[in-house]
Amino acid sequence: IIPANSAPSDAFLAPLSVGKRLDIWRVCLLCYLLTIDGKRIVPRELQLCGLLATMRCWNSVVYSGCGTGKTLFMVLPLLWNLKSVSIIISPLK
Repeated sequence: IIPANSAPSDAFLAPLSVGKRLDIWRVCLLCYLLTIDGKRIVPRELQLCGLLATMRCWNSVVYSGCGTGKTLFMVLPLLWNLKSVSIIISPLK
């Protein structure tokens, strides 16, 4: 379902365990299906790295400019685990 040009690359997926690859594909499919036709979104590899870190219960700090996908990075773990809680600190707001 996910177009090949939007899917995570083989180089990104290769070092991951089978379980983590399945998690990545599931969250990509979830995002793809939940977004509006014509603007289908598939998380980028940077966002997926953040998801993997969160799934491993690692704390993370993201420094990134406007329009780089930080909001999706923050929402992905919440979509993946509806019982989870996240604390987001945004010192600019």
